[in-house]
Amino acid sequence: MSTHQTDDDMGWTPTWTQAMTDFRGADDEPPFDDVTVRMTVPASIGGSRVRVELSNLFGDGTVRIARSAVGVCGRFVEVSIDGQSSFEIPVGASRWTDPVDLTVSHGDEIVVDLYLPQCTPYTTANGFTFDRSLPGDFVGSRAFPLERSTPVEADASREFPAPNTGTNTGTAPGSEPDGNGWSLPPGGPFLRTVEVAGAEAKAVVVCLGASSTALGWPQYTAALLPADAGIAVVNRGIAGNRIRLDAPSTAPSWGRAGLSRFDEDVLETHGVTHLVIAYNSNDWSLPGRVTPLDEMPTLAQLIDGYRDLIDRARSAGLTVLLTTVTPLAPDLVGDPCREDFRLAVNEWIRTSGHQFVDFDAAIRSEADPSLLEDTYAAPDHTHPNVNGSKRLAQVMAETLTDGATSSGPTKATSTGPGGRGVRGH
Repeated sequence: MSTHQTDDDMGWTPTWTQAMTDFRGADDEPPFDDVTVRMTVPASIGGSRVRVELSNLFGDGTVRIARSAVGVCGRFVEVSIDGQSSFEIPVGASRWTDPVDLTVSHGDEIVVDLYLPQCTPYTTANGFTFDRSLPGDFVGSRAFPLERSTPVEADASREFPAPNTGTNTGTAPGSEPDGNGWSLPPGGPFLRTVEVAGAEAKAVVVCLGASSTALGWPQYTAALLPADAGIAVVNRGIAGNRIRLDAPSTAPSWGRAGLSRFDEDVLETHGVTHLVIAYNSNDWSLPGRVTPLDEMPTLAQLIDGYRDLIDRARSAGLTVLLTTVTPLAPDLVGDPCREDFRLAVNEWIRTSGHQFVDFDAAIRSEADPSLLEDTYAAPDHTHPNVNGSKRLAQVMAETLTDGATSSGPTKATSTGPGGRGVRGH
């Protein structure tokens, strides 16, 4: 398998990632000015050294970071770039911090603190939850004074859950108190990747998708895998994302299409060995409702998009897994055009000869397979709730540990809510 590493980065493995997207002009978060941003992310694989990638891909101005640190289990180490503790990230660029000696274990929470001393717009970001301090530099502080704010509430009237207002308590996926509510994974501004060195990874699995992926099943999958499995599972999902078309100008945070960002978010992930293509219905559920109707693809065009992603991944030596498309929103089920489209996409995924994991069977209703099982449905009955994300993680973890991380041909297995096995090809 190709690992896409150079001599300079040999030995580094991503333990957590997110796909960066464009929040310019959005009102999700006010600018940062003399505040510390704290992001607490789960480690999917351990190591003895750490470095982080900071991105200003969509900024209109330079991002200045006056001080920063990485922490694990209460121990913080200040980080630098080129030996400088205060540094800048130019417009359109990403920069790696210098490595620091810090032991990380599978499942640890890694804390990344960034002190932003001057007015810095919330532009290049993703994720749903992070902490914003009261005014001041609190990098590495155990007593982190949170700015007063109101709790995040997902708005079921929106097509996609709102990507964050910076008000979380820093908890990683798996610690949510209510499994029936929204799963809001950690993330935040400017932080694109956390990598570790010092432990050999047997596989690096990149999960490319839209909102259901962004909501966190890849992180839950990583948490379910045994520490000695040596499998890193990282998230490159973006809420609202599509396979074929970039985000409309009215909603740039939905990101560039999977085909557009493939090289950046998949092939540039160090050590990548596997790709999971886990898109939902945005390509055909948005046109005519949120975007122009003429953006509606034919089934052949959408399948060509899948094939393009598969071919590019295989050309790079990657093993590819597809996931079936989970049920649509209840109001769309009554539209036979869109529901028939979903069924046709799933039929192709199940019969095309490609490895797949049957997410649809895992969380659909037994009584009405066109709908999500209530146990697994978020308030909008379109996205998985915490229980649903964990269920998807369960079937994915079973697949990865049953041999899908080998380089040879494998069969992916999923189980529906009633325990019916569904065999992939």
